[in-house]
Amino acid sequence: MKPILILRAEEDALRTADKLRQFGFETILSPVIKICATHSRAPKAAYDALIASSAKAFETAEDIQNFTHLPVHAVGAKTAMSAQAKNFAPDIVAGNAEAILPLLVQKYHKPVHFLYLAGRDRQSFLEDGLQQAGHIITIHEVYKAEAAHQLTNEAEILLRENQLSAALHYSKRSVEIFIQLMKSAQLSENLGKIDHFALSKDVASPLELMQLSPYVADKPNETQLLKLAIEKLHGQ
Repeated sequence: MKPILILRAEEDALRTADKLRQFGFETILSPVIKICATHSRAPKAAYDALIASSAKAFETAEDIQNFTHLPVHAVGAKTAMSAQAKNFAPDIVAGNAEAILPLLVQKYHKPVHFLYLAGRDRQSFLEDGLQQAGHIITIHEVYKAEAAHQLTNEAEILLRENQLSAALHYSKRSVEIFIQLMKSAQLSENLGKIDHFALSKDVASPLELMQLSPYVADKPNETQLLKLAIEKLHGQ
């Protein structure tokens, strides 16, 4: 079986590769983004609760200990674990923004001030929903995703020689960067020669604009994404 291309930031890509290796899949890593701290500090204010939608928020925030007294609400079990590692006790935990929003609205009947530990590139669903419910939300951008300048030599060679089976896609921005890197390497036509597996419809949208037909996970989490890829790729 041909290897699977993993485009996530390196640390995450290594974890994904370990999971796929347990099912007998070989992987090639070519991170198209690098997660970096912004070194910013939150505005001073009287916050009522803390929200985070990625484990990266707790890993990169440099002023995190200033907020350990606040109740914490996390999108994703991994985010909750990262919060616990920084001495927080997560209250509400849900799998995605769509799931956690109604829980927050239900818990906070009166307007409160949320501090949202966020990435520079993100969907605005959660913050928009809380604002529409009458809450104040301050965005504290603690990390950013810097784009790679090129694919790794190994990945480029294998893509050129049609020696990869599939690519896994975790964010819309990483897909857009991947497509641009393929264009720069004059490999756009090879995008259709591999299967593409996307975490969500939003993540898949740049591929669909390229007239490709990516597989989309039933739910936007890695467990479902890998399950889909394993099911489709076994036997190829």
